[in-house]
Amino acid sequence: MDKIQKIPTGLEKYLGVGDMVLPSEETLRNELSKLSKEKLTTIPMLRKSIAEQLGVTTGCPKSSLKTLRSLISDKNSGAFKVLNGKGELVASDRELQAELLKSEGFEVDFSKTKPKVKNFKEFI
Repeated sequence: MDKIQKIPTGLEKYLGVGDMVLPSEETLRNELSKLSKEKLTTIPMLRKSIAEQLGVTTGCPKSSLKTLRSLISDKNSGAFKVLNGKGELVASDRELQAELLKSEGFEVDFSKTKPKVKNFKEFI
């Protein structure tokens, strides 16, 4: 079940004023199921889409990431196709996420500190 709460005063500078959703696993799975096979998404895009559907200001960055990470190992969830806003892998197990992305035809660049999908903006 999604939880909706007021954006804490200290975070209003970054997240805006109003309410934020702490998305449930079910909500994330539903949103990810809309993603076509050849597409990727980012956490900010996912948070925005869920927030718009629920009529709140934003999605909670921390809880969204935590729930996404719990779904990564389930290939059918599509969570491995979620990157940060810079195209970097977000999984706790980046090797697993890279392997799953490669199995879908995406190239992962390991030359930087944080692995990144090559030309990720083309797949958004």
